[in-house]
Amino acid sequence: MKKILCFGNITDKYKNAIENAMRQNHDIVGYVSAMDSDDLPNTQDDFILMKCDIHSDDFLRRIIAINKKLTDGQKFYLTHCFVLFNKSGNRTPFILSDAACVPMPDENQLTHIIENAKDLFEDLFNKQPVISLISAGGDTNIKISPLLHSWYNEHKKDFEKDTLRIEQLDVALDSFVRCEKHISGEIADVIIVDNINTGNAILKSLTVLSNDWYGIGFLIGAKNKVILNSRSASENSLTQNILMACKD
Repeated sequence: MKKILCFGNITDKYKNAIENAMRQNHDIVGYVSAMDSDDLPNTQDDFILMKCDIHSDDFLRRIIAINKKLTDGQKFYLTHCFVLFNKSGNRTPFILSDAACVPMPDENQLTHIIENAKDLFEDLFNKQPVISLISAGGDTNIKISPLLHSWYNEHKKDFEKDTLRIEQLDVALDSFVRCEKHISGEIADVIIVDNINTGNAILKSLTVLSNDWYGIGFLIGAKNKVILNSRSASENSLTQNILMACKD
């Protein structure tokens, strides 16, 4: 049985979203407000940690503190994945890791970002993903970031043929079609970016400027499933976020 642990103010929007999710999934047994501590409630319920009306930085601090306690202070890697869905349903969902938790990852952190995104895709969609490493480059003369290039050369042997690719996100007009195919998910199932700026540019282009996609944000690597909602998310979007997080 699953219970939603809510961080921040639980306004009517969040209450209604949880109740809608409970009607659609009877494994969800209710919700409680998170205590002002680094502890989870003492119960046998499986908690899903959800951001309600609280600033993202404050939410992340609480999540990190809880996980440090749950892991007895051992090191863990928390990464951020957006599952993006096409509003018209014409294109298949894909995952973008936007580096929100690790704005400038090193090679070790990049490994965890990629593994977490790959595992999430396999759990949600029950198939092995094609992964594209996409870089905007450092300047006009460096089209692929050294970090992604070096990681790709080191790890490509660990992936099946044609399931790991490294690509350049060139903003020039003559590459628009190729870039659009990659960021729309027509080619890649999982897109990994080399820094938070590249990820934000892709995410906002899809969800704000084009308005063709909507995303569900997950924090991966924690002991419990975590939903990182936008405070501007609609009630229906919040319900879908909860239902997605309840997938085993």
